[in-house]
This record gives sequence, C-alpha cells and structure tokens, in this order.
Amino acid sequence: MVIAIIAILLSVLLPALRIAKEQGRRIVCLHDLKTMGLANALYADANKGWYVPVMDRRGGIDRYWPANQMFRDLIGYKQAQGADETWQAPKEYLCPSDEISRREVTEPLYNSWISYAGNITDWYGSWWDIVYAGHRDTLVRSPASEMVFGESNDWWMWWQGADYEKGWDVLGQDTISPYKAVGCDGPTLYRHAEGANIAFYDGHADYMKKEKVFVKADWNATPKRPGMWSVFTQYPPPKDKLAMP
Repeated sequence: MVIAIIAILLSVLLPALRIAKEQGRRIVCLHDLKTMGLANALYADANKGWYVPVMDRRGGIDRYWPANQMFRDLIGYKQAQGADETWQAPKEYLCPSDEISRREVTEPLYNSWISYAGNITDWYGSWWDIVYAGHRDTLVRSPASEMVFGESNDWWMWWQGADYEKGWDVLGQDTISPYKAVGCDGPTLYRHAEGANIAFYDGHADYMKKEKVFVKADWNATPKRPGMWSVFTQYPPPKDKLAMP
C-alpha cells in the first residue's frame, strides 16, 4: 500500500519537477539574451549609433559578431584565443537546454558550438556580396520590436530558418547540416517548450512561442510581411538603405 502511494506521488511530482527545471533553464537562457541585447545597445552608444555587426568583411577578413572584442567584453565572453572563437562561444555562455553545443556534437562539415545567433535577414539575399552586416540606430524604426539575436545552432540566423514545420518539428536539436538540407539554414531552435528567447534592439529580451516567431502567413504573403525579422517594412529590403560606417 505504501509503495503504491509513493508511486502515485512520484507520477504526479516528477512531471512538475521536469517542468520547473526547464523553466529554470529558460530563465537562464533569457538572461543570456537580455545581456546580449543590452550589450548591443551599449555598443551602439560607443560607436556613433552603429550596433555590433553580425558580419564585417572590411579589409578582406571575415569577422563575425562572436569575435568582436568590444562586444565580447560587454557580454562577458573571455578573451578570444584563436580562429575557432570567431564563431564559437565559451561553455559558460551556452543555453542550458542546448544539447548539441554542450556535448560538442560533431558533424562532417560544420562544428559550431554556440547557442545564440545574430539576425542576418536583411542581408541574406546577397550573402556573398555582403561587406558589412550591421544597422545604425537611426535606421531601426522600432527598437523594441525588431530582433537582433535569437536561439540557434549557428552564429547567424534568418527568417526562413525559423520555419518550424520544415525545421524544428522535423529535426529538433540537431547540427547545422541537417537544417541546411531541409532549407532551414540559419535556423531558430525552439528549445524551451516549443518556444525561443529573442533579444531586441532596445536591449530587452522576450520568450516567444514558435507560432509567434515564424508566422507562415507573413512569409507567404505578397509582398512579404517581415515583422520583427527586418528593420524594414518590406522584404527583401531596399539595398540602397544598407550602409556601413
């Protein structure tokens, strides 16, 4: 009788404990992204209004946001130690629910152990021609509703990669190549109860369910309605508006 009662109690308590544990992980992840959002705002204050670039190829050298030393200092990353840290993250700065990066799961083509990505949607259509992927504060019309960082398995992410029906719902936590194979390169990973944490240009961060992150009707609309994914009201964005310092 006692054993039966204990079994019943465990069946009730264990799911609640799992939910509480995941909520704790989500809060840690949200804190990480809030730190990144605030650091991005501080970076702009120190750089004449220019937010940290997702990618900077000036001078013929590819520099990704995780390797930007000023930004690393602002978010608490350790000093960059080598080429790998142009896209990797320190282990203490990984999402607690990120099973791939924390276990350092490898694959044949891409090993990117990082939990958070910069939004490169405004530059995605001309990837190989990008010299500087970064916005100035005067161009971001609504900083509180325009995303700059989110949860991924790569250092960059874009709008179509957030399509959970093609990506997350099929693959879940996986490495980069499988997501590329289904057309969801630069994916959003909904690690927290089918949702993800998102950082915005004003420095705040929010938890959003996947249906709010990727609205299929907006992607399928003519013209497309990019919402938080672009600082512009149209997609693809007007290229003459994309500038660099």
